[in-house]
Amino acid sequence: MEEKERKKKKDKAENKADNKKNKHKKDKQSEKEKKHADENKKTKTELDAGAANIEKNAEGDKSSEEDSGRKPDIIKRMIIAAAAIALGLLFVFDPELFYSFIGSIESGAEEEMHQSGLYAAFIDVGQGDSILLVSPNGKTMLIDEGTTDSFNSIESFLNEKEIKKLDAVIATHPHSDHIGSMKRIIDDYSVGRFYMPEAVNTTTTFDKLLSSLERKKVKTKAIWGGKETSISWDDEVEVRVLSPIKGNDYQQNLNDMSLVVKVTYGETSLLLTGDAEKTAEAIMLKNDAGLLKANVLKLGHHGSSTSSSKAFLDAVSPDIVVISVGANNDYGHPHKETMERLSKMDVKVYRTDKLGTVCMMLDGKEVKLLDISKK
Repeated sequence: MEEKERKKKKDKAENKADNKKNKHKKDKQSEKEKKHADENKKTKTELDAGAANIEKNAEGDKSSEEDSGRKPDIIKRMIIAAAAIALGLLFVFDPELFYSFIGSIESGAEEEMHQSGLYAAFIDVGQGDSILLVSPNGKTMLIDEGTTDSFNSIESFLNEKEIKKLDAVIATHPHSDHIGSMKRIIDDYSVGRFYMPEAVNTTTTFDKLLSSLERKKVKTKAIWGGKETSISWDDEVEVRVLSPIKGNDYQQNLNDMSLVVKVTYGETSLLLTGDAEKTAEAIMLKNDAGLLKANVLKLGHHGSSTSSSKAFLDAVSPDIVVISVGANNDYGHPHKETMERLSKMDVKVYRTDKLGTVCMMLDGKEVKLLDISKK
């Protein structure tokens, strides 16, 4: 009996110890979980703070980007304003250069001889004329060849365009500033046909030209102008000779005997007048003034006052005038009277003495200025 009682007290003591031990264990576990929860809360707080900082920094970066974006915009606007002012001043003080610059922009500034259309280059040969035409189908024509000193300039230009053959060559009249380099052109290039007026000169330059034509056996034709006179060159381009007209008195003036050539492609055209003066102009006006209308006029006789009468300019009504002339020439070309007449017209004027070689493309709808050598 006593043994049984002692065992019961022992079991009760052990149970109490176990309960105390379990309670301690449970309290320890609760403390651990509380500590873990506090750590999680702290971590969450830190993460939230970090996220807030990241967002704040992002907003700061965005603000910086916007600020930096505004600066180039301001600079861009300042540049545009300065350019506009510069163009305005250029227009006031040098309208010719202004129009050449604008024309270069419109054309993309880059010359492309082989794009579709009629290509025309008024080669800078100083005090003289030389004009290269290239048709839409690649046919070539050279009208006049400047002075005897012009050959290198002409040859260099033809080489640049990789031209070895000239399908047609025209000498507008036998003056040395138009046929000076003609002999060497005939000697050095393959020439299809040669055209000239029925006019002669007693100079050595003219005699050498005739000798080269004979020696090279170039097909040569002396022609008169008129309503029905044309030169076969390219099926897509009409080449008409408007002067001199047979049966009229040109008073043995070689300038007035110049071949005046009108070249038309689609709705665009060039009128190339050589050195034709007022007598020849009056005869063309009387013959058929309507034939003279053209987009581009190569001014007669380098802008001399003996050419380009008001009536003639009104009949041509050009958009563009090209003056082939030498800088500081002995003749004072272009003359003041001529420039005053042009100033009263709505026309763009391009001078080789100021701009160098002037190139353009007639695409059948409009005339586009291409590369200018810019002296």
